[in-house]
Amino acid sequence: MAEQKTKLSEVEQQSKKAEAAQRRRMQSEKAAREAEAEAIRKIRGQDSGRKKKEEKMRRRRDEVVQAKAARADVLGPNTVRWVIGPSGTTVIFSDDIGLPHMFNSVPCSYPPPREKCAGPNCTNTYKYRDSKSRLPLCSLHCYKAIHGKIQPLITC
Repeated sequence: MAEQKTKLSEVEQQSKKAEAAQRRRMQSEKAAREAEAEAIRKIRGQDSGRKKKEEKMRRRRDEVVQAKAARADVLGPNTVRWVIGPSGTTVIFSDDIGLPHMFNSVPCSYPPPREKCAGPNCTNTYKYRDSKSRLPLCSLHCYKAIHGKIQPLITC
């Protein structure tokens, strides 16, 4: 009887293995058919359903981002907004509060504009500093002109 059970279990095991192998074969055939259909759709220029879904989700996400940005720009009545960022804390008041114009925020340009050369008639931005006078200079020519060693040019 014990031998019969082991034989049955061996037969059962073999049938289970055969079923699993058949399932794997079916899955691989199905994947191959889907890949072939996808390649045909690409060749024909048709978008797959998955690509359509991804495009739709991307469009929806973009719309949500734009709506949030639009809401963030508009301050409600009687509103004060604190913005804490890497450049410091900014306080923004809504227009109906009635603060003087001197409190209006002015967007700053980052980085700040570079200093101009201290050479006579020179409009270039500085590249060097004089070690003694700490004046901003753009070239050796402007350095010599400042120290009176040569006549200054009309422009650099």
